[in-house]
Amino acid sequence: MNASLQGNTNHENARPPAFMIPILKLPLLLYRTGLGWLLGHRFMLLTHIGRRSGKVRRTVLAVLHFDAGTREIMAISAWSASDWYKNILTSPALQVETGFTRYAPIYRSLSTEEIAALFDAYRRKNPIFSRIVCRIPGWQWNASGKELLDLAKTLRGVALQPKQNESA
Repeated sequence: MNASLQGNTNHENARPPAFMIPILKLPLLLYRTGLGWLLGHRFMLLTHIGRRSGKVRRTVLAVLHFDAGTREIMAISAWSASDWYKNILTSPALQVETGFTRYAPIYRSLSTEEIAALFDAYRRKNPIFSRIVCRIPGWQWNASGKELLDLAKTLRGVALQPKQNESA
């Protein structure tokens, strides 16, 4: 696999670089001030419960796919050690918000193949933005299909949908 695609070779314990954390939290300020809708469906706010602390946590994630009809949101954990991902495995997410869409979700885990296909579709649809996003964890924007599949094997992803009793 191309070394620039690998980024941090220990993906299970990988975390964003410390200098990136304030930058990654900027969209959270927009959501906290009620202006998260300005980000459209490019980002989402995930509200969940900390698995150790039991406290309500809010995490902003990049949305790789949003289906306006079903309101399904697909996102991945860029670092497989991401707390939000571990937290929703322990306790269901309380709410997701993207654009003007907000609901209590149910989720399913994405397969390796789904994650690789999401990356491929996302980079074709958003070439400029995806080049920027890929630099954060050190992924290669123009990776081959096999390299995307190898990368997807190190990641975790979810598809979030409204609970059955939620109205559109």
